[in-house]
Amino acid sequence: MPARRATPAAAFAATVTFMCLQAPGLGQTGGEATASQAPPPAKARVLVKDNYFDPRSTEVLEGGMVTWKWRGENRHNIRFTKVPAGASRKGAKARSKGRWKRVLYRPGVYRYVCRFWAGMRGTVNVRPEPEPNPKPES
Repeated sequence: MPARRATPAAAFAATVTFMCLQAPGLGQTGGEATASQAPPPAKARVLVKDNYFDPRSTEVLEGGMVTWKWRGENRHNIRFTKVPAGASRKGAKARSKGRWKRVLYRPGVYRYVCRFWAGMRGTVNVRPEPEPNPKPES
């Protein structure tokens, strides 16, 4: 008996099912971390390329450091357009090479752009330090 070919709908359903089984955290609500998820790193690196940030979005723990490294030919700056209440909007001056570091102390979303290139934007999500696990009562 000749082998039957899968219909496009069946192939799509199989692909979606496989991806759902492989995707970590799919189906979780509220963005809570589970025991299998690692906390965000204390440091992150963003490459400033022509004319985009790589990665466009990253996250660090509260008090974490983000380093931006210039890797393109064009001049770019970093201007924060949204920061958590009480956080500084200090950004990096225009340059075409080098690096700039900033420690982000306030949890929340930090949005930034390069004011020279439309659409060149990025985000750093600063997560609060996890609460220490309380000691079990004996």
